[in-house]
Amino acid sequence: MAGAREQVELFLKRCDDVIRSGFIIADTRISDLLKSIVSSDALYAFFKDATNGYDYEAAKRRYMNYTPPGSSRRVLLFPEDPAERLAFTFFILAEIDAKSIDLSAFLQEYFYADGSLHGSFYAFCNQVIKPFRNAVKTMFRGGAAAEAEKLGAVRAASALAPVIGAERKRVYTARIPDAVKVDALLLLNAAESSVSDPETLAGVLVGYLAFARGAGFGVDTVSKFSQALDQIKETL
Repeated sequence: MAGAREQVELFLKRCDDVIRSGFIIADTRISDLLKSIVSSDALYAFFKDATNGYDYEAAKRRYMNYTPPGSSRRVLLFPEDPAERLAFTFFILAEIDAKSIDLSAFLQEYFYADGSLHGSFYAFCNQVIKPFRNAVKTMFRGGAAAEAEKLGAVRAASALAPVIGAERKRVYTARIPDAVKVDALLLLNAAESSVSDPETLAGVLVGYLAFARGAGFGVDTVSKFSQALDQIKETL
């Protein structure tokens, strides 16, 4: 199997193929582009993470229903958040591939240029395919893969917030000396304030796990901390 770099290069080539294809064979080229994602371990994992839990139906209502004043045609808006824009674009391409979106009608509605499908497809490539290509290129080239990993680390850290809350409640009711309880709560407060900084959070979790073992309390919630720590460390 090709390495991650080769897989990303194939994806970029497939994007270029769409841009150069013209409308007539665009369906086939978009299908090839999506296959390059599915066949790549790195890209598949990245897009699985980016699209996990994404409410595409809500996004369509928000970004696909705007009609500018004085126009009879809607325009396609895009999320400002780069990660959300990648997810939104991915789902649009997937719907085109599945024929849930008729490409011809889609182009005429959202990318009406000079009245020709050629002009509309050109606008579609400039506004959809090229930014999609460049965003992935930025993520994975020249050390930018670290940015993709950082995104995964932030999400793993954020997912720990309710677990921290549950641990705080458990500590409040635990039969441990007040001094130990205060120290535990200080560490949990530090963990909660660090969920947006995975590296700092990882350090706090290491300290809390060592503290919990030394104090002799905690099995269930602490095991979740340990699992989260392993996930975060993999991305740092």
